[in-house]
Amino acid sequence: MNNNKVINKQISINSIIEVAKYLENHKAEYDKQFELEENKNKNIPYGEKNYKYEYGDTSLKYTIEFKNGQNIEESDFNWFVGNLNRPEDINSISLDLYIKFNTKSPNSTVNDLYNRITVSLWFREADVTINIDTSNQEHEAHCIYSDIMNILENAPDRYDKIVKHRKIRIQCFTITVGIIISYILYLVLKINVDKLPEMVAQYLNNKYVLIFGQWFVAIVFGNVLSYWFMLNIYRPLLPETRYSGFNYTTNRGNYADDIDEYLQHSEVHIGRYADAEKRRSKIEKIYKVTRIIVLIQLLISIILFLVLK
Repeated sequence: MNNNKVINKQISINSIIEVAKYLENHKAEYDKQFELEENKNKNIPYGEKNYKYEYGDTSLKYTIEFKNGQNIEESDFNWFVGNLNRPEDINSISLDLYIKFNTKSPNSTVNDLYNRITVSLWFREADVTINIDTSNQEHEAHCIYSDIMNILENAPDRYDKIVKHRKIRIQCFTITVGIIISYILYLVLKINVDKLPEMVAQYLNNKYVLIFGQWFVAIVFGNVLSYWFMLNIYRPLLPETRYSGFNYTTNRGNYADDIDEYLQHSEVHIGRYADAEKRRSKIEKIYKVTRIIVLIQLLISIILFLVLK
């Protein structure tokens, strides 16, 4: 179970903490068992000691690599959580659990069987790697792996509706901005109608010009003036593009989202993805409002088209 990757997931700081808690609990269970074994055999003569688990040892280390090059390793869970409050400054996070103990092999009277479980997780901006190595504890190692994967696989997909259907979300926002501009423009023209050329003034009473002209203004002016705003919010969340051929009509190369590569990675909310969750939330809030505005304006346009002569 080496170099297993978690792909196409949004791995939040809370998910990383949940994995750390799981490892802490697992370590505590073994520590408790090893302590019970020591206490049980504490005052018994050496030749009469009877360990189920002997020479038990555990360790859990947290390593945080910061953007400034600082690399700190600690074993304290509270220290670890306390240093996650500025995820934008973090380059990578490592969790390393080590458990070892001896047990009796079949038909043996001494603890001659060496058992070991090593769990290593590495969280980088675009990758989560899990390595589990073991000696004589394959079943236990598999259970640990499955539990950790269940925690991480329960995270939302990276390639979600916000990324997949971004065009409709961007256009709802830009058209909404354009609708506001169109009303302002119409109001200005109406106030100054006496100063306008007669032909322009007549157009203001033409339902075709009013309705289709408003949508033209909304789409064109909205995209020109506000497309950049949504693109700036989206930028860190989007797939890289790849060359997909030359368009001889436009004499330009075509570029498309590299979805295959995008799906092979996860999005860990550190470094450049530290605010990814907030960005998605902001996009959805904007979309919920702007799609209603666009639908209302569409309804108004239909009513005006039927009512106006």
